[in-house]
Amino acid sequence: MTKKLYWEDATVSSFKSNILSIEPYEIDPSKFVVVMEETAFYPEGGGQPWDEGTIGSSAVVYVYEENDTIYHVVEKAPTETKGVDCQIDWERRLDLMQQHLGQHILSSVFEKLFSATTVGFHLSNEYVTIDVTKDSLTYGEASLIESEANAVVFSSLKVFTHFPNDEELKKLPLRKPPSVTEGIRIVEVEGYDFSPCGGVHPLQTGSVGQIKIRKWEKMKGHIRVEFVCGGRALKDAAWKNRQINEISNLLSIKDVETKEFVEKLVADSRKLEKTLRTYRRELMDYQIKELHASAEIHKDCSLVVKVFDGEDFKTLQSMASSLNQYPNTVALLATKTDKAQVVFTRSKDLDINMNQLFKEVIELVDGRGGGNPQTAQGGGSNLSNLDGLMTAAVMKIKNEYLK
Repeated sequence: MTKKLYWEDATVSSFKSNILSIEPYEIDPSKFVVVMEETAFYPEGGGQPWDEGTIGSSAVVYVYEENDTIYHVVEKAPTETKGVDCQIDWERRLDLMQQHLGQHILSSVFEKLFSATTVGFHLSNEYVTIDVTKDSLTYGEASLIESEANAVVFSSLKVFTHFPNDEELKKLPLRKPPSVTEGIRIVEVEGYDFSPCGGVHPLQTGSVGQIKIRKWEKMKGHIRVEFVCGGRALKDAAWKNRQINEISNLLSIKDVETKEFVEKLVADSRKLEKTLRTYRRELMDYQIKELHASAEIHKDCSLVVKVFDGEDFKTLQSMASSLNQYPNTVALLATKTDKAQVVFTRSKDLDINMNQLFKEVIELVDGRGGGNPQTAQGGGSNLSNLDGLMTAAVMKIKNEYLK
């Protein structure tokens, strides 16, 4: 059993310990697993990531616990085994402690204000989420929750840990029941919250700095709330402040006017897009009429042949769908973009297998695709031979399909 120094004092960032064993790491034999008599390295568990740092000159990259023994995965085997100097990456540890205690406080506030229980918790290197038993969450409710949570933070309440016996445990107002039956550890936020937890936390709530709810969404019948605390909240505010200032400067408006101004821009943009779609449709209708009017007549059939430069393939498909509504019409359309793309189609009154025609010529552009007897489409990489493909298709239509 490894002695857990982090349970005795979560602020310990450096310590000395004796190494009991050094073994190759089974998952990655290039690394080693170190077991020590005592450790301040927190192992992965309880939703909290592991500590990093050094054992001697060996970098600790992962820490886990099995059967009360804590295993430290290191990059290289330590050269000393007695009284080895160990150092915790304190910036990482403090960040994780801020997030974890912030979660306790936020979960407690949800419980107190809305009787919403926390049923899920995830602490990553970037953000924290909790899943709460609430059907919905409004901005007003989120603001109220955030204000109450930060009031707890700013009160600098002390944080205690308890290892109660059965009788003592029954008297505690636990926010949730323990998940274990032995060695139960309770983390108390001075008279405000009592929660079973094996993680590490600051010694008082003021160290959390600030709790900021970032966003929320419905998730499997619950609400998933994403938030950040402490240094993460400061960084979150910094980049948002920078961006809002850059946007307001770009638009030559006050920062407080940004939302309303952007909403107007979006509304105007949507109106313009709608108008542009209308004009594009009218233009395409005109193009289709012009294409059909100028088509070559062969054997009483209108033969529409057009190669576009840079036209969108969806537009090409739409034009083909309109052209095949004309009677006695064959349309061979192509566009040159980053590759050669073609659409062959014909009106329903013609007995021509456009898919067969397509298959006969598509290899000229090293392409592939297919369709049905009325319409076939596809593309290829050989742009330089697209004109040759179209010429071959026209010749086949005239000489083989419209005899």
